[in-house]
Amino acid sequence: MSVFHRIRRATGERLVWLRATGSTAVSQLVDSFVVIWIAFVLGPQKWPASLFLAVSTLNYAYKMLCAIALIPLLYLMRRGIAAYLGAARARELREHAAA
Repeated sequence: MSVFHRIRRATGERLVWLRATGSTAVSQLVDSFVVIWIAFVLGPQKWPASLFLAVSTLNYAYKMLCAIALIPLLYLMRRGIAAYLGAARARELREHAAA
């Protein structure tokens, strides 16, 4: 969440895709490499480094591809919410969430 809010503070209401994808990039990097390292290299399976790197890299690439593919849906949902609530109420809720 910290990465998301840092990007939001730097970009304001612009570049929604960057904060969504950027925060995902950081969190999934940890998930794809650190968690798999702990579970499968340090754990009872004792994966070799080559298997760990192959699985972690593919896992991370898949997650990032999904995050990028969902960018149009993110903007579509934002537009739908603004249309449903009204632009002023949607802006008010975004500002409240950012505080």
